[in-house]
Amino acid sequence: MKSFNMLFQDEKSLDEFITLHPIDEAKNLFVQIFSGVVDIDIFMKISRILKEKLPHANIIGTTTNGEIFDGEMLEEGVVLSFGVFKSSKVMSKLYKFDKTFNLEDIKNDLIFDDTKAMIIFSDGLKSDAETFLKSVCNLKPEMVIAGGRAGDKEFKQTYVFTEEELTDNGCVIATISSNDLIVNSDYIFQWTAVGREMEVTKTKDNVLYELDGIPIIDIYRKYLGEDVVKNMPASCMPFPLVLNKEVLLVARDPVGVTNDNGLIFGGKFEEGDKVRFSFANIEDLISNLDVYFEKFQSIPAEAVYVYSCVARKALLQNKLMDEINILNSLAPAVGFFTFGEFFHSRKIVELLNVTTTFMMLSESKKVLKKKLKKGALNHFDPIRKALTNLVKVTTQELENISTHDSLTSLYNRSEYKRILEKKIKSAQRYGDKFGLIMMDIDFFKRVNDKYGHNVGDEVLKIFASILKEYVREDDFVARWGGEEFIIIANHAGNKELEKLTKKLQKEIAKTSFAPAPQLCASFGLTAYIAGDTEESIFKRVDDALYMAKQTGRDKYIIS
Repeated sequence: MKSFNMLFQDEKSLDEFITLHPIDEAKNLFVQIFSGVVDIDIFMKISRILKEKLPHANIIGTTTNGEIFDGEMLEEGVVLSFGVFKSSKVMSKLYKFDKTFNLEDIKNDLIFDDTKAMIIFSDGLKSDAETFLKSVCNLKPEMVIAGGRAGDKEFKQTYVFTEEELTDNGCVIATISSNDLIVNSDYIFQWTAVGREMEVTKTKDNVLYELDGIPIIDIYRKYLGEDVVKNMPASCMPFPLVLNKEVLLVARDPVGVTNDNGLIFGGKFEEGDKVRFSFANIEDLISNLDVYFEKFQSIPAEAVYVYSCVARKALLQNKLMDEINILNSLAPAVGFFTFGEFFHSRKIVELLNVTTTFMMLSESKKVLKKKLKKGALNHFDPIRKALTNLVKVTTQELENISTHDSLTSLYNRSEYKRILEKKIKSAQRYGDKFGLIMMDIDFFKRVNDKYGHNVGDEVLKIFASILKEYVREDDFVARWGGEEFIIIANHAGNKELEKLTKKLQKEIAKTSFAPAPQLCASFGLTAYIAGDTEESIFKRVDDALYMAKQTGRDKYIIS
């Protein structure tokens, strides 16, 4: 395939561009229109001119909050991208999210056995893009999806369109199908969570009302100041909320304010989600530029479609150029700044914010030698670098305090509960195996009574060190409380749990606890069973531990 991109000026310059490039005779032609001009008459006229001149073209377009063209960031321009495919078939269509919309229509219209890639532009303000994305992924899970939500400069009106029609509540979709097509997608994030964790206590879809029972506007006022509140939503963009999903950190940025003082975000929340504010870790972004390039340059790429968040642009501004230049070094890069980025690759299906996502396409397996273009971002202000590091290290220290037991340095009970919740969700979704081991030091009270609490504390530290050293690297160990400990053992059934417990018993038996006497422990073991909740699996392991202590101690019971 070949990729050609231009900044639209007028019809004459378009004619000259088409004449200079092998576009007009292409039978498999994919055209993307990125319009920073939110004027229906203008962008619809351009799309119709294109269709008249290029009748074979499949055209999709979106309004933007900025355009990406030839390694540059533009404002209020109209960028045209022409993808000329040799053997791949391109199909496209607009769908309005009204009463007539049926998800199966997308499958029937656009998806075939050899469909490899799908590009979606949805409106930026009205539709539930997150639910839609996850539903579309189910139509053909192995298909790679990219794209984003339409933007505008004032957060008031967005459109997606073809040469025939437009909508402010719907999407345009293009699919590319071929056995020869090579498709890869990835993303760049580099935002760092900061401050304390807060719980979502009131939300409806993508409108957030309360964190920790406090109105969301008051939360922003407390942590970011009155000036930020006065200029919402644009003023909030450098400080998105982040939440931990199963496989990645996902940011959410506000795109509007409701009449009842809720904040409209680019993606959804659920009550019970834990979120924190975040900031751009520019130092990490800079230091990883070469790493990103090395990672991407070995991948065949004849075109790179870039869909990056308006919030990323708002904070990084011209510093974002190095990131874009990396992508433009791989192949001609083109795209726009979105109100939310669609990302689907392997197990990850997410509507992202504050992220640069991109899709690399090639009909050839040949990898061309590429040269990295570097810009001014490498000359990073040392004061800002120091401040970034200070915030990062302080945050890590605060995180450690909130998640770890101060005496043993093991994880604490609240962090155990958070990890267990994630493990159960992962087991339900992917069928992962895991189990729990709960341990209680036998006759520990006698140690405290006879030798004092200082010796008792040292005994607890010794037991903790045994657990840390002899559990597997990907297992999770926490102090439950007092002399009780709990292990979340990954990829483990009863057989693996029993093997690990015997190893721990052996190490405990040969360990000195002087001046305290030789000690032992009782264990309860249980493996995850389909349908388990946090309460049900814990009850089993707790009951098993109780039985071990009631029937002789220094033993284990499997439940």
